[in-house]
Amino acid sequence: MNKIVIIIGLAVCVFFFFSCEKNKIGLSKADLEEIQKFTPEFDSIHQNIYHKEIRKYDIKGEITVPFNLNNSNKFDIACELTFFNYGDDIRLFNGCSDDFFVSGIGSINAAYVLREGDNIDIKSQRHNNKYGDWAIVDLFVGNQYVHDVFMTPLAMKAYKSEDTDTFIFVQLVAKDKYMNVLFYGGPEEWLIVSNCPNRIFQSKDSWNIDGPVTGPGQFWHLIP
Repeated sequence: MNKIVIIIGLAVCVFFFFSCEKNKIGLSKADLEEIQKFTPEFDSIHQNIYHKEIRKYDIKGEITVPFNLNNSNKFDIACELTFFNYGDDIRLFNGCSDDFFVSGIGSINAAYVLREGDNIDIKSQRHNNKYGDWAIVDLFVGNQYVHDVFMTPLAMKAYKSEDTDTFIFVQLVAKDKYMNVLFYGGPEEWLIVSNCPNRIFQSKDSWNIDGPVTGPGQFWHLIP
């Protein structure tokens, strides 16, 4: 009987020992919940994979294969740039949903990577409760000035961290309006815009820039 009690006692001690050690090196509930947000999940009912990713960039380049109208047997490889549509009063375009990467909100009239010697002049810095600080800036790029540029929250965050290696300036044009935006891109987007601008895909389909009741958004300006 005493041997049984001793064995049970030792087992309980071992259990508590390993439980304590696990708590010391284990993740908290909040950490586990954060990890689960970005863990791929397979949906058995619909046979789909749900996958999220953490991104610190608000411009994204994705490979696309545009259809060749002149030769259906010829395939061209291009890169489609999409842009993160912030919410509240700092949407790129009011006609698209908040917090999505969007395309077709105008043609890309100019795309340029900032290099050494280019300059960012912050004219006014503002704050959004959800997205953080952003700004209206003037740029000196490629020996010319560009005025009234929306510096996105992620671009502002990178600027404050002095992580300015992959800034990408984009000018979008739709009908009689234009918008200048300074995005924060990744190395892939930087290489595409810098070295392969002729491979940037321009979609023939686009949103009606004058469609939304509240207008396209505060960053659009009339072409002089």
